[in-house]
Amino acid sequence: MTVFGPKGYKTTTHAQWQDAAKAWNDWGQVLNQWLGPATQTMLDMAGVTTGSHVLDVAAGAGEQSLSAAARIGPTGQVLATDISENILEFAAENARAEGYENLDTMVVDAEALDVAPASFDVAISRVGLIYFPDQMAALARIRTALKPGSRFAAMVLSTP
Repeated sequence: MTVFGPKGYKTTTHAQWQDAAKAWNDWGQVLNQWLGPATQTMLDMAGVTTGSHVLDVAAGAGEQSLSAAARIGPTGQVLATDISENILEFAAENARAEGYENLDTMVVDAEALDVAPASFDVAISRVGLIYFPDQMAALARIRTALKPGSRFAAMVLSTP
């Protein structure tokens, strides 16, 4: 009997995003048309402004990371994180193609996020929370990464 626990889920999720990275990236423009207005609201609610240091958790191909990079300008910085190396390669490639030098990537499991404490002004996650088996662990890591008084905004799919 095979038990499908958090470790098995993460292994499977990683493999699926590794395989789906190109297809997801290819749909980036369509995703932005669909999720663009809600993404802008998420960035507003997070308080992403000029000069912000932004943590994007489960960034995927980085569509929302690029939107944040545009808002923060050259004095800010975006760190796009994801469990999939392949999909983050697209995020980095997309940033280069758009001319953004203020976007870095980090391959990391959100539940094991290891960045300097209190190093980000805001954190965002667009449709990423559903992929964390231990959401509380991921949220605790995000909270540690944020400066006191900072905001975290997440977009989740749900019924109205």
